[in-house]
Amino acid sequence: MRTTRTRSIGASLGGALVMVRLAIMPLTLASPVLASPVLFPAAAPGPDHAPTLALAIEGAAETVFDHERDACARWDAPDAPARAWRDALGFVRLIAGAAVNRAMSGPLLNAVSRDCAIVHVGGENDDPSAYDDHAWIAAIFTEDGRRVEALAHVEYHGHRRPTLCPSGDYMRCWRNVVTEVVALDGDVRFRRSSQGALVAALPYRYDGGQRHRTGYFNPSNMIRVGDHLYAFVFAEAYGAQRRGACLLRRPVNGGAADWRAFNGDTFAIRFIDPYRERPADPAAHVCAPVAGVSSTISSVIWHEKSRRFIAVTPAARKSADRESTSGVWWMSSPDLQRWSAPELLLAAPLLWRRDCDVPHAFAYPSLLDDDSPARMFDAADDRFWLYLTRIWLADCKAGPRRDLVRYRVILRQDGRAG
Repeated sequence: MRTTRTRSIGASLGGALVMVRLAIMPLTLASPVLASPVLFPAAAPGPDHAPTLALAIEGAAETVFDHERDACARWDAPDAPARAWRDALGFVRLIAGAAVNRAMSGPLLNAVSRDCAIVHVGGENDDPSAYDDHAWIAAIFTEDGRRVEALAHVEYHGHRRPTLCPSGDYMRCWRNVVTEVVALDGDVRFRRSSQGALVAALPYRYDGGQRHRTGYFNPSNMIRVGDHLYAFVFAEAYGAQRRGACLLRRPVNGGAADWRAFNGDTFAIRFIDPYRERPADPAAHVCAPVAGVSSTISSVIWHEKSRRFIAVTPAARKSADRESTSGVWWMSSPDLQRWSAPELLLAAPLLWRRDCDVPHAFAYPSLLDDDSPARMFDAADDRFWLYLTRIWLADCKAGPRRDLVRYRVILRQDGRAG
């Protein structure tokens, strides 16, 4: 039986993407609340005419999901960045993925509640060539609110298969891929496509002797620009693959096999399945990290007034006083390729750089605009929200108690607020 936990919180985007040589084409996002589509600007100013932007947090955190009150099971907790969309009837769905994925829903982004129905779970397949062990819903795209496509962050837990990874060490045995799943006819339950689900995998078969986690991780949200979808994934170094954030794209009407990665010049890198295709040159099937970006690009929105993409990344970086600061940092870009230097948005202890003297750590930042006319809340004005998972620590260890919280973000352009 489906049950719902009720909780309301405070009211109140080939060649459409252009890099240095091309112009950004109009971006169209349908919305059930508009008589006409949202049109993103036809071009973005070049770096010599970049607007001056400043982002700041306003007020205290609001709790969207409280684990102690709202969880449907012990490990029902936000474990990936929050993504949201309006369905065909205008109803809002929000997913912050987990090993067992559930959604929140409600009439507004500001009024969603937990639905205990499971919308996706990995198959826990022992075969690494199946790419179906543990799966987190990580990115959402829909044009009409009825067919909803998602990118899944899929972990192969080799430490649970000692014949494949004798060390039994979680991090050393971890291999990651990105797959595509889909929900049809307004149903929120996601399934692997019969045409194949693999989006991004290393051109190497599973290696139980690897020394650290490997693969492609943590997809950002999907951004539609013209006739293409774009998303970032984070690559760990292994073989020919260099470490960093990689930009991928596929035609809007394409499928999992149509994603291509940027190689520093064009979107020409085709990922392969090494169990079904032996590459003559593995280096021809790995992505080129975006220059100047050393951490995960977790979420991207479009700011219409400045004609800039705004991204957030969780990182520990040296701030203006040269001290290392952990937290959420933001960057801006005219084209998803050239990014400004990261600036600190929110200082906070991170899950992978936790401070044992504080009661919790944070992870998985995402940006959503509750009054956006875009179906996936990714076209923003000067006021939007930073969503985060707050992880409660016990003896400096992270357990199942994880809340989804959000902070109001104010953007000022050239010294002026909207």
